[in-house]
Amino acid sequence: MVVPDTFSDLPDALVQDLLAQATPVAERVSTHLNRLRQARNSIRQRVRSEGLIARKADLDVTREPSVVGIDGSYQIHRLTALDLCAAAAVAVEGTSKEARRHWQEPYHRMWVNCFEHSKNATNTLRGLMISMELDLAAEAPHDLVLLDGSFIVLLIYLNQGLTSFYEAPTLLREEFQRRWEEHQVLDRFLELIQSNRTVAVPKYSGRNELASFTPDERLPETDGRTLATVILEPDEYIKPLPIYHFGEEDREYHLPESHCPREKQEVMNQHIEGMRVVFYRPYGWAPAIRLELTSPIATSQTRLSMVLEGIKRQFFSPAVTEPYPLFLADRMVKSLGAGVSVIEQAIAQQAVAVSPDVEATLLCLQNYRTEGGRGGS
Repeated sequence: MVVPDTFSDLPDALVQDLLAQATPVAERVSTHLNRLRQARNSIRQRVRSEGLIARKADLDVTREPSVVGIDGSYQIHRLTALDLCAAAAVAVEGTSKEARRHWQEPYHRMWVNCFEHSKNATNTLRGLMISMELDLAAEAPHDLVLLDGSFIVLLIYLNQGLTSFYEAPTLLREEFQRRWEEHQVLDRFLELIQSNRTVAVPKYSGRNELASFTPDERLPETDGRTLATVILEPDEYIKPLPIYHFGEEDREYHLPESHCPREKQEVMNQHIEGMRVVFYRPYGWAPAIRLELTSPIATSQTRLSMVLEGIKRQFFSPAVTEPYPLFLADRMVKSLGAGVSVIEQAIAQQAVAVSPDVEATLLCLQNYRTEGGRGGS
């Protein structure tokens, strides 16, 4: 049912053209899904013949693991005279029956400030956000640490921050550099990608590690998570598969050598190449979830069992579309924009209160564009 105000800001002719496209688009979607369903048995048989489909129930689980989910977000409010920027990361504990762990508050990191307009603010702000996520991940005393997005997204955002922060506004540049040095962000990232408790959970990935099992070249191009959702039964998973193939279709990753010595670059790529992906479908009402694992988890049946147990326990309702702590953290960080808007109003009120020219002050503080990212984006 269409909400009455849904199209209130659009011209009538545009709305009519938009609605007219619903039927042909729906037909294309149906055709795509039907072709996947028709190929389901043959694809499943191919994957199964390679011994890659397994049941979680066949793994030994010693205990319920403690779980935490971490996500971040950033906001840039473009005011007429300056930019109001914020970056934040939050950690949310999952459901667990075990005794409460000692974990010093706060379970978030946040930075907000304003400065002159700059085209270099976004990359540096994103890098700052990632450093906050790494900070929380390092300090969380849990058996399983879930990260929103892939490990490589963290690396890419850090790289963009490092290559642009010299041109960023002074306040942002100094904060990024301070956090990089004082919190030893590089070392924390290297620890993260070789830890036996961190798992990356991207909502979407264009990669398809199951592509070689599709028998029909006419089959629609599909990502791995979608294909796993189609072929897996509830509580089944696909055993660890390589993600990166350096020297073939993948090239090694790099951070600026001024901030990451060559020997650490080599260590970083060694651990990235050792990463594996597991697709797991916990329930019939849930899609398969893509789990990117570090080598210590992927090569240990005990750790893999704990990961799958922790993931399954965080799906307890069809309304929760991803592991519960990530589901909640995502909604928390998405609210950052509303929080920055409140700060924006408070700044305007205080500035007007002490200004000899109220009209000019208000004109300088008009918000003409807001940018934001991550937190499920």
